[in-house]
Amino acid sequence: MLTLFAFSIGNNLYGIEVGRTMAFVSLGMLELVHSFNIKSEESIFKSGIFENKYLIGAFLLGTALQIIVVIIPQIAEIFKLVPLNRTQWLYTILISFAPIVIMELQKWFNEIKFGKRVYMQYEKQN
Repeated sequence: MLTLFAFSIGNNLYGIEVGRTMAFVSLGMLELVHSFNIKSEESIFKSGIFENKYLIGAFLLGTALQIIVVIIPQIAEIFKLVPLNRTQWLYTILISFAPIVIMELQKWFNEIKFGKRVYMQYEKQN
């Protein structure tokens, strides 16, 4: 839904090419950002965002690749992407970080409603 939202904003405000580019970037970034949410059932602020160096590295590499694909004209042409201006990048980045807010609210709600985390942890049986 967030990818479609990014496309809709880009398409309605700037045209189909920008909408397609914003959707492409947000799709990749949404998954990279969401990887921090799913690494733990606890809040990302409690679980230590910077503890997993491989996750940080994958996030940085993935982000760099997303940016490279958009800003290098020869690569962008392959994907039929167009350069984004600052406002378009801002929209895309804000949408891409929305899963953090959404998942944190869900974790908080689950904690209040159920008094515990909803997801079961599997323990090794002896």
